[in-house]
Amino acid sequence: MQDWLTDAMEPPGDDLPGRAVDTSIRPAALLSGPDIALCLTGGVAVVMGSEPVGRISGARLAQALARAVEIADREARTARDEVRRLRRDRRMLAANLSHELKTPINAISGYSELVALGLECGRTHAAASQNAVIWEAAQGMLSTLDSVLDLARIEADAAPLDETDVDIRQLATSVLRMLATMAEARGAGVAVEMPADLPLLHADARMLRQILVNLANNALKYGGENVRLTIAARVDRAERMLIEVRDSGPGMSPRAIETAMKPFARGQDDTGMLAGSGLGLPLVKALTELHEGSFKLLSSPGRGTRAVVTMPPGRVRLDRRGRQEAFAFRRANSLFG
Repeated sequence: MQDWLTDAMEPPGDDLPGRAVDTSIRPAALLSGPDIALCLTGGVAVVMGSEPVGRISGARLAQALARAVEIADREARTARDEVRRLRRDRRMLAANLSHELKTPINAISGYSELVALGLECGRTHAAASQNAVIWEAAQGMLSTLDSVLDLARIEADAAPLDETDVDIRQLATSVLRMLATMAEARGAGVAVEMPADLPLLHADARMLRQILVNLANNALKYGGENVRLTIAARVDRAERMLIEVRDSGPGMSPRAIETAMKPFARGQDDTGMLAGSGLGLPLVKALTELHEGSFKLLSSPGRGTRAVVTMPPGRVRLDRRGRQEAFAFRRANSLFG
């Protein structure tokens, strides 16, 4: 039976109205019927098949239909807003991709010509230096495209986990080694703070690496000159693993944090210029939730930023006399929910 009928219906009684509606009727069908005016005047009997199950007076029917129309209108507005949001996100994605890919493509093109010219003239040292810039630009493009593809797969519920037991200390050290050039250029100090007996984490190593790369890259990009970057991890009393990337940068306001967590929103670096594709933190959140974990960004102006990834106990490979408890995980519903 339709909910809107149930809310308005009374017991059938002995004297039923002359007009009847089936329990499956929808408000739109009744409103478009030829005898709606008579139904609103004399009321209706509610029947299931040929058996009367209730009655609705004309006044209560009018009220029920008004509520149903209001709810339908609200749902239609929500659907239209969602369509507009999706269209806006697609436009922003196209604009951001154009911006993010154009810069490294230009660098690859220009430095490739310089490499070719240097090789022709015998300047192998200059060519090697320029080749490093080409490699960095190509890696930037691949990172942007990987982020877009990961988001698309997660939203399409098509991002299976390739799970192994991961050494977080080794992974963090590798990530900081990869970002060493960027850290050195900004005068940043980096460190890994983890206990020697930190257990392994059962997870997708590539996705964990993407999480740490995005968070560490953000800390270096937005932390300002001489920022202190630390990747830490520990197991809490609830046997969850907390992975934290913190920096000593300028921090963020609550509004800035809210903006940063939205897909395609972009922050500002220490030059005041818009930077990044706006996919980093939403992707971190999505990849973490894919592991049934949670992600928080904790910060305030002037006090640095802490990005905390919490993984559930079932993924922490604690020593339990050689046995590991079985576990199962559910998928997160939606990236944009």
